[in-house]
Amino acid sequence: MPERRPQQQRGHERRQTVVEGAARMFDRVGYGQASLSDIAREAGTTQGSLYFYFPSKEELAIAVINEQSTRSIAALTAPTTAPSPFGGLVQASRLITEQLLTDPITRAGLRLSLEQGVIQAPTTAFHEQWIASVEERVQASIELGELQSPLEPAELARSFVAFFTGTQLISNLLAGRTDLLNAVDTMWRILIAAVIVADRQAEVLAVLDAAFDAQDA
Repeated sequence: MPERRPQQQRGHERRQTVVEGAARMFDRVGYGQASLSDIAREAGTTQGSLYFYFPSKEELAIAVINEQSTRSIAALTAPTTAPSPFGGLVQASRLITEQLLTDPITRAGLRLSLEQGVIQAPTTAFHEQWIASVEERVQASIELGELQSPLEPAELARSFVAFFTGTQLISNLLAGRTDLLNAVDTMWRILIAAVIVADRQAEVLAVLDAAFDAQDA
């Protein structure tokens, strides 16, 4: 029995090494161009070992998506120091932005979930959870008189997620995400001007400044 736990731990670590190697390949070249031999080489393992944990490339891609979802949902639902729900939304977006800049699993998982048709299994769960998380904060912001819009909270939440997704995709396409922090900051300034009531904008902008001006720290 004492020997079993170290073996299980080693097995978990080897599996995680494969997932991380796959994430780096999927992030660089996408699902279609990433071969299992390339993934095994990137992970520093053999194809036989890779197949032991993941019988197919699709199962490996799903593992990357699931790991990304776990990490990103944790960031989205983490406690914030913001004085308002909308400010909490801004702070959560800073955490997701940081993940995109530093974590290959986050980048690969989001890329895979947006590559329509290449993976047969459903890949929408994370975005559905993301929208639901945003909707909760939007609803709370409306109830506090911070946010005002003729649109329903669900419509706003879906649009906010779409704006962020588009912002990071364009940043990646045009600048390799080197301008992502500035791009997300600009996105929020546009949205704050559009939906936050005038006498609450300064408070939310202060949260934005604190979150995104710390980018070089």
